[in-house]
Amino acid sequence: MPLPIEKKIHNYVEEKHLFFSTSVDFYLKWLPYATVFGFGLAGVRTKSGWKKQVVIAAATDAIRYLITDNLKKIVAEHRPAPQTGNRSFPSGHTSSSFAGAEFMHKELKTSIPILSCAGYLGATATGVIRIYKNRHWLRDIVAGAAIGILSAKLAYLLVERFWKRNKNESGNADPNVIEEKMEAEFV
Repeated sequence: MPLPIEKKIHNYVEEKHLFFSTSVDFYLKWLPYATVFGFGLAGVRTKSGWKKQVVIAAATDAIRYLITDNLKKIVAEHRPAPQTGNRSFPSGHTSSSFAGAEFMHKELKTSIPILSCAGYLGATATGVIRIYKNRHWLRDIVAGAAIGILSAKLAYLLVERFWKRNKNESGNADPNVIEEKMEAEFV
């Protein structure tokens, strides 16, 4: 059941932007990851090396997907537009966008502080576009944003602990040694 503010937003979108269509929301959700990896390749100092970034990005997306997809199945909230399904809550595009934004912020905040926050603008734009496309209610967007940010924070916490544990056990901070240990633990 939509809240009164959500009904007002929905009515506005249907009156003013009924045929709004774009695929920008699909691409915006991956832009922060590409930005971090691109700056890393260009020699900009990031918080983590590229191997660790790949592990963090994968962990972030796995956590985010696990939470978002299961909530969609459990809640079964109908989308604002009729005949578009019942997997509205929470917004997967928005959770992905905010997870990427948090990843970008953590990786670039010491070297390029202002740019590190730009991912949040793209993530917010993704949420607004999802509302304009009549795919989500406002609460879906807010929940997706929270899930995305918390997923990235949890991924960093878990990977940092794992990385430090391996460093302490081997006495070696070499990413190749850590990578070999990770592969051995997962096999």
